[in-house]
Amino acid sequence: MGYQPSAGRTSSNRPRGFDRPKKAKTKKATTQHASGPRRVGTSAQSTKEVVDRTITGLETLGSQTFAMAPFNQHFDRWLKSLGSVLDDFETSKVIELDEKFREERASIVSAVEAALKAEQAKEASREANIMGIHASKDQLFHAEHEHGEKLREQATRRDTNLKELTSSVEALRAKLDEVLESKVGLLERFTKSKAKMEEDARSRLSDAEKGVEVAKDIFAEELAALQKKYEQEKGVILEKVIAERREIDKLVAEAEVDGSVEVRRVACEELAGAVKDLIQRAKTTDKTGED
Repeated sequence: MGYQPSAGRTSSNRPRGFDRPKKAKTKKATTQHASGPRRVGTSAQSTKEVVDRTITGLETLGSQTFAMAPFNQHFDRWLKSLGSVLDDFETSKVIELDEKFREERASIVSAVEAALKAEQAKEASREANIMGIHASKDQLFHAEHEHGEKLREQATRRDTNLKELTSSVEALRAKLDEVLESKVGLLERFTKSKAKMEEDARSRLSDAEKGVEVAKDIFAEELAALQKKYEQEKGVILEKVIAERREIDKLVAEAEVDGSVEVRRVACEELAGAVKDLIQRAKTTDKTGED
């Protein structure tokens, strides 16, 4: 996750990602100065004021924190503020720039721009990952929908089958009642046909009633099997959902940390150092000229 003060530093004490572009070797620049010593007094005081204002501005920008994520929405404004502070310094009439300062300034600004661009890409990638982690939730929704469809289909088959069996039972019961209510004729007394018809009707009715109960048991077992299979599949999917939830929580927690803090702080510190070095070189040059 973003840059940490105690880790991820290069040997030059810069955070990773904040590497200055390599510069080609250039001839040592010489700075032209007016003959004689610099004027002191108002100009010297103005130089100090400009330098102090610049250092204060850089320290403020270096310690600035952004209120909320996404932090990259603040990067452009921060870079513009940095540019304004540097422009104010560089365009001052009492400041005399040299080639070394220009190179350092360009190198540091280029490095912080590249680092912020990389951080912006990282934040965008993290946000895309957060939005993209929902495969298991979709799978769970699909499993629930499919299970519901199977339950409805099974219930329809059960009701249709039991209705047919129940209708058959009712018909056989009516047939038995019909046999029981019929009168026994002379021939039937000798052949005992009514008794046989009654026995047959009762047997068929009993078989039909048993068939209803068997069908109910079969459908109940089928429903239990469907439910068991669904619960097993759901359990596996829920484990994935929990894992994804943890990953999302981790990414969200990372998103709440501004990875640009260290990069911006180091850039401002190095720019402040470049400003101080420039002023020191100017003082040394002036002292040499006086001698």
